[in-house]
Amino acid sequence: MSVVAGATQAAPRPEPALRRLTAGSQDRAWVGALAVLLVAEVVYFSITVSGFWGGGTGMLSLSEQFLDIGLIALGETLVILAGEIDLSAGAMSSLVGIVMAELWQQGLNIWVATALALLVGALGGALNGLLVTRFGIDSLLVTLATQFILSSVATALGGGSPPYGFPKSFVNLAGTGTVGPVPYQLIAFAVVAAVTGLGVSRTRYGRGLVLTGYNRAAARYSGTNVRRTLMWSFVASGFLAGLSGIMVSGFYNAARDDIGDSLLLPAITVVVLGGVDIFGGRGRMLGVVVATFVLGLLTQGLLVAGDSSLTATMVTGIVLVMCLVLKIMLNRRSGTSLRQLLTRRFSSITRPPPTRLGGETTS
Repeated sequence: MSVVAGATQAAPRPEPALRRLTAGSQDRAWVGALAVLLVAEVVYFSITVSGFWGGGTGMLSLSEQFLDIGLIALGETLVILAGEIDLSAGAMSSLVGIVMAELWQQGLNIWVATALALLVGALGGALNGLLVTRFGIDSLLVTLATQFILSSVATALGGGSPPYGFPKSFVNLAGTGTVGPVPYQLIAFAVVAAVTGLGVSRTRYGRGLVLTGYNRAAARYSGTNVRRTLMWSFVASGFLAGLSGIMVSGFYNAARDDIGDSLLLPAITVVVLGGVDIFGGRGRMLGVVVATFVLGLLTQGLLVAGDSSLTATMVTGIVLVMCLVLKIMLNRRSGTSLRQLLTRRFSSITRPPPTRLGGETTS
């Protein structure tokens, strides 16, 4: 009796529900706050910037300026959910655009050249995944190295005068064409967002992806093929980065070997702004989609209002820092410290998976 009584007294007192937020409620609240922020942005710029709501510089037309970033962000989200990062996505976007243009200049049909260039993007992502999963090199180092390699190759292939002047059908479908007032780029982004969102939330692969980012050892024990899961996340990131490069080439009617330099930071900012945990294992694709428009319309609204590109870039950096700080504060409120996040992230890499010996589980 005394043991039971002592155990009862030692039991921790449950904290009030308002002080301990569940991960699901935090994610829903974050997405809701982003939606409110997006509405506020639209109202503000519609009042202060002439033509923002409609006309030639309206919101739908402005979306063509940042949906390439959104595509990279969707691919980056898959990698970050798995607890990794892809710093080569921007350079991959540049390379795929250049490869497509060079193949077309060599006489290939523009759509065949596009398909082959997208294959290059997927293979580049597979190379990143192979180096991470088979050789155990940290993805930060791997993709930083491949970023320099891909950027150099794109510059070498592009030469002093990057290819331009693509067929009108390509420019229309991949770049500036519309269905009524809706750009083709917006339709493509919506399709990709729906596919990736359903893939993460409704499929076995998506559940394994999130579990891999949350706790790699637990993912292995549950039957998830961690190597395969990581590999496909990098392949998807490379492919979507390549698709972004195709869209940029269509929009500018030219393949640019330097476009990747300006895409990576905004894409990662979109992922963090969308509520995805930078340490992996938590986040919603819907939040990333909404964040794409929040950051994109904010940047374009500032530019249309007459602010410089330096101001827009500075705002992007400020938003990234603010989001990281706010996420850490929310994690503390939910009872998870930064130290616990780091321990969970890195111990899951170094700790060997549990094995079964004689019907008993050991670790």
